[in-house]
Amino acid sequence: MRILLVHQNFPGQFRDIAPALCDLGHELKAISCCDRTTDPRIEVLRYQYNSQERQGIHALTGEVDEWITRSELAAQQAQTLKQRGWAPDVILAHPGWGEAMVLKQVFPSSPLVLWPELWLKAEHLGCSEGATSVQQAHYLRVKNWLVDGAMADASLAILPTAYQADSFPQRWRSKLCVIPEGVPEHLFNQQRLHSLTINPEVTLGPEKQVVTFISRNLEPMRGFHVFMRALPELQQKLPKLEVVIVGGDGVSYSSKPGGEKTWKQVLLEELEGKLDHNRIHFFGRIPHHELIKLYRRSDLHVYLSNAFVLSWSLLEVMATGTRILTAENPMLQEVNQLSRSLLTWNATSESLSDAICKAIRAPRVHSVSQEDRLRELYGLNNCVQKLEHRLNRLAASLF
Repeated sequence: MRILLVHQNFPGQFRDIAPALCDLGHELKAISCCDRTTDPRIEVLRYQYNSQERQGIHALTGEVDEWITRSELAAQQAQTLKQRGWAPDVILAHPGWGEAMVLKQVFPSSPLVLWPELWLKAEHLGCSEGATSVQQAHYLRVKNWLVDGAMADASLAILPTAYQADSFPQRWRSKLCVIPEGVPEHLFNQQRLHSLTINPEVTLGPEKQVVTFISRNLEPMRGFHVFMRALPELQQKLPKLEVVIVGGDGVSYSSKPGGEKTWKQVLLEELEGKLDHNRIHFFGRIPHHELIKLYRRSDLHVYLSNAFVLSWSLLEVMATGTRILTAENPMLQEVNQLSRSLLTWNATSESLSDAICKAIRAPRVHSVSQEDRLRELYGLNNCVQKLEHRLNRLAASLF
């Protein structure tokens, strides 16, 4: 098949899927505005988007302007392919930045498959239904409007979890398909590391108890504030503890804390004088191969995300066999039942520091049957085969 991938930050969600589709013999091209290194087998047509400061308009109006601009720029790159005589058998697109808005006008015969991630609700803003402010209600309405328009053009939408699929309105359920994005197969065969040197100042030796917290950005939606507030008590209880926190200083899904400060700065100021900073190691975003080493050295990975969009890192840590402590919410119920290495923290019955102490001291349990089940559901090969089957059916429906 000829497959066109569209994502402003390509490869984005297609990081592992795209090379795997190439391995299966498909011809891939992509449209994006970023300049990240990608698989050399994939031609990337890049558009240039110049963000401009807009004054005197509502912030959401500015977002809509960006979506329309990006949709036109992406469509121009699609026109370039069409003028060459190249048309995709199927288009895979993330709708979140507007790029999918008019792709069907360029390639009306090509089925559009979306990666929409989530239909936003009040709970995803930390509010109960009916308790949102007018501004929050506008935000939800406008964000979902973009996805709604893309869904009208789409033949199919791929969601990585049932929780994310269940967030969508009933009118779109017939177009939804749950297929995880897949964990690279080599992660299932990794050996544990007894020692890891991250840099000249930080070596996590075998005598240390290592707890990790990883998020694209360190923000409340991913439970960063809850984790940080547990550290003073946790450090007192575990004198050999080393905490490694990986993540950027921006926000992906949360509101900014106000002013010019980051959530990291806010929490460090709040906990000033209560932390042993020699045993807490902050790193920004680190290369993926280094992240995998950290998974393999971690004695306990703590994942406290609200029910939202499931992180790649959680599934990758699961694949390496590292013990994980998660928050208790509907999103995580799907994965918690798959592995004995996943433990759930019930915030109403015990403190997070107590739960971490209990989890890190618990005997490690290895189950071959659960590992096989994990690989069956989340292994990249199986996931891509399921995706390929759905794409073939869509492409065949044209003839």
